[in-house]
Amino acid sequence: MTSSTRRQFLGMAALAAGTVYWGQKEPGLLSRQERSNNRPQAAAPNIVLVTVDALRSDHISSYGYARNTTPNLDGLAAQSTRFLRASTTSPWTYAANASIVTGQSPTRLAASWNIPGLPAAAPTLAELLHGAGYQTAGFASAVLIRKGYGFDRGYDHYDDSMTYGYPNSAQNMAQEVNDRTLAWLDANRDPNKPLFLYIYYFDPHSWYNPPAPYDTLYDNTYTGTVTPDVIEDGQSIVGGTVTPTARDIEHIVALYDGEIAYWDAKFGELLTALQNRGLLDNTLLAVTADHGECFGEHDKWAHAGSLYEEAMRVPLLMRYTGVIGANASISVPVSSMDVMPTLLEYAGVTLPAGLSALSLRPLIEGSQTAQRDVFCEVDGMNDPNHWIYWNAARTDLRAVYRDDWKYIHHVGRPEEDELYQLNSASLYETTNLLTSESAMAQTLREAVMHNFSLWKTVLPYVSR
Repeated sequence: MTSSTRRQFLGMAALAAGTVYWGQKEPGLLSRQERSNNRPQAAAPNIVLVTVDALRSDHISSYGYARNTTPNLDGLAAQSTRFLRASTTSPWTYAANASIVTGQSPTRLAASWNIPGLPAAAPTLAELLHGAGYQTAGFASAVLIRKGYGFDRGYDHYDDSMTYGYPNSAQNMAQEVNDRTLAWLDANRDPNKPLFLYIYYFDPHSWYNPPAPYDTLYDNTYTGTVTPDVIEDGQSIVGGTVTPTARDIEHIVALYDGEIAYWDAKFGELLTALQNRGLLDNTLLAVTADHGECFGEHDKWAHAGSLYEEAMRVPLLMRYTGVIGANASISVPVSSMDVMPTLLEYAGVTLPAGLSALSLRPLIEGSQTAQRDVFCEVDGMNDPNHWIYWNAARTDLRAVYRDDWKYIHHVGRPEEDELYQLNSASLYETTNLLTSESAMAQTLREAVMHNFSLWKTVLPYVSR
């Protein structure tokens, strides 16, 4: 299927569903010429935070992907500021999302594979907004961000009934998230309070089994045996019971892209529904992902076992009409945990002391030009009986981004450390420059050691 044919198909699918791509002119939607970033910021904006599980930024059209997977997100991007080098703090769901909602690093949260739950000493985004007078509602579709782990703290309503388990073979999850979100809004929205709405979509995560017609949208000729039931969460491939051919991998990626296209269609429907309810007026809308996904690059599959870009690079877009610049992009490294203080600052809420994260508002508004080091991490696992052993690294990994350099430290195994200069033409690390750029390697290794020594003071955990 050609690119133009795919666009026609997606357009027909959207029209059949009664929707228009977000960003196309509709009554009530502002064109680029009608927007201005000189408007004074109104008090207490609505805030909508959308997080998508396992969504790689390089599989998004507005981030340069060849397939037209995300027409609705692309339409939003034209109204937003995009961060081109946003990285997650950790390549797995609990740790990454714990950082996003608290502005703290996984180390400070003690976000281990044993999933302790959010420390009570780390106030969440919802708690702080609720304390500032916001009506708060969250809709979660990932098992690792359930109420039992503390992710419901600060919400008037938190619906985690859509968490289907792991691995996940369910289809049409985005539709259910939309239905529950809109039903709650129609029955419970308090027009006298600003709204914080947290919406979490799981669809691009394995299994890769999008509903029709997205299951064949990008590959309708495959006749092999590597189906979603065979792939499941990728354990069969990692464990060696399934060895995919190049053609199999093409099909797996096509299924993943189909999941993204399905999610994007439902995301567009959500945006239109919110617009029709007046809930995107004076609203700061942020979209990001918790981590990416691997498809054999660096011999890695799924995620959680490495700090390579395919697992770490995530989309991050922020739209706040008249306040945050439209059709703008920022290319310096930032962290997904920076979302929390950024949203709070635009909401006029005082930031809690001791955050690991920084507000991105100075970058957005051009008052900060200096770059900073950005860090990420994941713990290893050596217990063969542990649930994550199959996909975890065998040692803790810590990394730093500085300009276009990236250093990965293998804790306890420094001889395995890696240094890369990221190529603007490709997300993926290629040549390890640890030896040839020894001075830079030493400098960045010291930065990693220093930073994680500062983060070693773990926030106290109080049982719920």
